[in-house]
Amino acid sequence: MRRATHAHPAGSWPEAQAAGTVTLAFDDRFRRRVRLADDAGEPFLLDLARAQVLNDGDGLELEGGGWLRVKAAPERLAEVHCHGEGELARIAWHLGNRHLPVEFGPGVVRLRWDHVIVDMLHGLGAHVHEVMAPFTPESGAYSGGGGGHHHHGGGHEH
Repeated sequence: MRRATHAHPAGSWPEAQAAGTVTLAFDDRFRRRVRLADDAGEPFLLDLARAQVLNDGDGLELEGGGWLRVKAAPERLAEVHCHGEGELARIAWHLGNRHLPVEFGPGVVRLRWDHVIVDMLHGLGAHVHEVMAPFTPESGAYSGGGGGHHHHGGGHEH
């Protein structure tokens, strides 16, 4: 069985040499060792030295040569908009108080779709839209990385 032993951040590996792709939801992009299948259905073992977040465009180096390109799978998300930065900060506080993984973008907060949380957000005055998009939440203050959109080798806690 093929074995992926190293992950390289997007832009730091020979993307033209990718032998295939592997499309994964966020939970499957934060692993150390697991049996997976690439997008062609061919199995491989992800066998990294430590768990790390695999971001869209990262490369998995295969033992004995070859590469797989990581693709972030679209997931069902709630995209939250507010009237002004102060309201968005208040909503972010409520989400953080519940220890929910969130992703920040310009003027929006995204989180996994949860009808109970969506109802709470509506009650707080937020505008919530369902979207299908890749999800890469913030990694947290104690994970060793600066944010979910940066490649890092630290742990990740929810």
